[in-house]
Amino acid sequence: MSFINRDVLDTATELYRWRYEFERRAQLEQAFTGIVTEYWSRAATGRHFEARGLLVTGASRVGKTSEISLMLSKFNAAQDVLPCGKVASAVSCILDGKMSWKDLGFRTAEALGYPVRQRRMTQSEIWSRVTFQAKEQGVVAIHFDECQHIFPRKPDQSTRALLDSFKSLMKNPDWPLMLLLSGVDELAGHVRQEEQLARLLRPIHFRNIQLPSDVEELNRLCFLYGDTAGIKFDGLDTEDFYNRLAFACADRWGLVIELMIDACQHALAEGADRMSESHFSAAFADRSGTPADYTPFNVPDYERAFDMKRILFGVE
Repeated sequence: MSFINRDVLDTATELYRWRYEFERRAQLEQAFTGIVTEYWSRAATGRHFEARGLLVTGASRVGKTSEISLMLSKFNAAQDVLPCGKVASAVSCILDGKMSWKDLGFRTAEALGYPVRQRRMTQSEIWSRVTFQAKEQGVVAIHFDECQHIFPRKPDQSTRALLDSFKSLMKNPDWPLMLLLSGVDELAGHVRQEEQLARLLRPIHFRNIQLPSDVEELNRLCFLYGDTAGIKFDGLDTEDFYNRLAFACADRWGLVIELMIDACQHALAEGADRMSESHFSAAFADRSGTPADYTPFNVPDYERAFDMKRILFGVE
């Protein structure tokens, strides 16, 4: 028995492949272009220099990771040649749970395709190998995602040591690295404790959905995904529906896109040519575990009935 729904597979693949282009993408790419251009021009002088970086913050599921990943894939595809003759590239490293600087060294070595097997190596030895491999491979930028996980909840001596370590990577005399640190808003507070590091990082904030000012963006997104799926969206383009959609997704752009794709699949599975609130209710029920007849899309007093942070993120 196949568990693949062939009726929706091709369209679902296209929906996941297609990327909605927010204005923030241009802002992010412009900032990255700035630090990359500075890196090339300074490297061409042959003198020691400090690399710059980006500090990308915003609530979880707002779309930081996907936008940065797309940008770095474009950077790698360009295969720009450094003044030293190496082809430049970038890698990404995801942080999870509580990690030490040594743990991050192991994780970064893996991202470079050079896993360190000798667990007895010192922290300094691990990071020496990381920078050596980065230089050998022409890796000039490293994205540390969910970077807030490496910092203790309350600032202590280890916080300053971590910040100094990030700064040292950017100031490395042999191979300075552009760092892209991304995470939730609290990450910016950690970085601000080290003035020099904060100065080297350009801040970019991905904000949540803000209605009514974002209603046109939300409207455009919904219609474009509907068009991509070959399903009509008109009839749902009301202020009430967009308020419910934003609420059901805790005002997170990334969650809106995920729910939109799921709703499209429900419509396709039914053979519908037009989207309805029932498709969004079914998609929400699948993700949240609530009954399909009791969701923010069909309950009158939905703002009182649902605590979305608790339902979606387990936050009390």
